[in-house]
Amino acid sequence: MKRINNIARILFLAGLTTMTSCQKDFLDRKPLNLVSEETVWQDPALIKLSINEFYTFLNTGFTNTYLPGAITDDLQLIGSEERKLIGYLSGDFFNTTFPERNLWKDAYAQIRKVNYFIGRVEQTNVLNDTDRKTLLGQARFFRAFIYFQLFSNFKDVPLITRLQPIEEAEDKPLKVSHEDGMAFIAAELEKAATELPSTYSKEEWGRITKDAALAFLTRVLIWDASPLNNEDNSQQRWQKAADAASRVISGQAYDLQKEYTNVFLTKNIMTRPEVILESRYNGLKGERQHAFDKNNSSTGFGGKGINCPTQDLVDAYEMANGKAITEQGSGYDKAKPYVGRDPRFDKAILHNESLFKDRKIETFTGGLDMPRTNPTPTGYYIRKFIDEKFDYNKDASAGSSTNWVIMRYAEVLLNFAEAQNEATGPTQAVYEAVNAIRKRVNMPELAKDLNQEQMRVKIRNERRIELAFEDNIRYQDLRRWKAAETMLNKSVSGVTITKNNDGSFKYAPKSAGTRVFTTKNYWMPIPLVELGVNTNLNPQNPGW
Repeated sequence: MKRINNIARILFLAGLTTMTSCQKDFLDRKPLNLVSEETVWQDPALIKLSINEFYTFLNTGFTNTYLPGAITDDLQLIGSEERKLIGYLSGDFFNTTFPERNLWKDAYAQIRKVNYFIGRVEQTNVLNDTDRKTLLGQARFFRAFIYFQLFSNFKDVPLITRLQPIEEAEDKPLKVSHEDGMAFIAAELEKAATELPSTYSKEEWGRITKDAALAFLTRVLIWDASPLNNEDNSQQRWQKAADAASRVISGQAYDLQKEYTNVFLTKNIMTRPEVILESRYNGLKGERQHAFDKNNSSTGFGGKGINCPTQDLVDAYEMANGKAITEQGSGYDKAKPYVGRDPRFDKAILHNESLFKDRKIETFTGGLDMPRTNPTPTGYYIRKFIDEKFDYNKDASAGSSTNWVIMRYAEVLLNFAEAQNEATGPTQAVYEAVNAIRKRVNMPELAKDLNQEQMRVKIRNERRIELAFEDNIRYQDLRRWKAAETMLNKSVSGVTITKNNDGSFKYAPKSAGTRVFTTKNYWMPIPLVELGVNTNLNPQNPGW
């Protein structure tokens, strides 16, 4: 019988995803020995195990030392790390070190696996109808997830949806338009939702559910309705996105957790969770762990301080009274810039005199957290995602166990608010969605007399601070709004802090790094090697 020479293809169990160490789940099971392909497809239990590999396709920002937000105006890397993102920062996506240079190849390799799995599941007679539907629903979700990465980055790409014989797999497929690609992805998620259950048994918790598929659909549809793709500003497309988000909200499968910080640090919330999609870690040696805490704490705590929040992001946080720092009556004091701010500011960003672990942060010149080698270029460090109780200095081989959040309910609320505002203006439902997020952190409700443009500004800013550093949301937002050529085509800022003799501080702005983004950067170039193999991929994306 034909042997599988790559166990990862069929039975490799999600090496990057898991529950916490105190609870086993379907991804904690150990890999099996190599078995024949036909043995797998005659055994329902092995077929169910074989889908676990697809959960490794969920991206995680903890794989690299840099976060996805480092390519935006929200983060600046320390000097020794910045070169890793030079392709993004310079706008040269053909750079040989461009981080996404393998995205096309890897995505189509994953799609081939999913297509193979779907084809076999549809054909096998050893599964009952319930198991078949559940497996197909999960596979369809992952196929849609992968295709969304392709279409949202490369615009027009080939759409391959069935198991291909070897001779056919070498054909040169034509590209499908971005509009048709988005339609396929939306339909695929809708179909997956009809096949997936709303919940699983405890030992299977963490698999894709019906509601997760519908939630991810809101991200897809708001991308499709935005200015980059909706040049005619079709209100119908905006309303479609709003309706999809409204369906998730009314389904009540998810809710905002009481404490903002706990969303990222507390695991296994199984009743109306906020987290919808995540890559999971357990922190166990030799298993699933990462080095985010050590990589991003300051050197004063034995860390490396790699990803540093910018002054641009700091200034986006409102005052606790709901006014922007530049707004009359805000109470903002340049001599005490961190006092009286939106509570999410202190929960996400470490600034001078923040209380962290056992002492106050010192990012003033000569302070404990401003070393001579690789100091924070902005004057700030990340607090979000960091577990202050975790001591990475105690055991050098111990890793962090924080899960990487890909999507959560707060984003669904913001997707709804944005789409509904664009479709009809600021309705009561729009206010309720945004105010629910603000209420969680005791921020005041939005002013009741906002017009559509004013509400648009508020929603966009709310997305920036509520979802700061999460997934690749900021970069995709700036692209879909067609705001990237403005916001990412200039320097990002930081602050130089001097401690005065009387213990007070002087704050002076400084440039912390540069960004280049021109109109051609809205879409990645099709890899040249792919164009060489398949001339049907021409023409190349504009500007490349």
